Amino acid sequence: MFDSEVDMAVSFLKDVEGHRIQPQTRDQWVWTADPNGQYSVRSAYNVLTEDLSQEIQDGAFEELWKLKVPFKIATFAWRLLKDRLPTRVNLRRR
Repeated sequence: MFDSEVDMAVSFLKDVEGHRIQPQTRDQWVWTADPNGQYSVRSAYNVLTEDLSQEIQDGAFEELWKLKVPFKIATFAWRLLKDRLPTRVNLRRR
């Protein structure tokens, strides 16, 4: 194991050490973008459009979306500028 992997494992163990495991209750996914905790396409769309509308209002990314490049290239550039690429640092932060 590399030092960074050990650090990541130690960090994970510190994060979960204060939580109790309750075997009598079922695990479930909770979608935090919706008040009822249930995922829906509408709630995902609202999250995405809210982020985009804030950026367009700022004007910082308006030109990026106007470029005549494939959508995946524009998305990659947006993620790069917003520091949302799945780099080791970003994944560890999650």
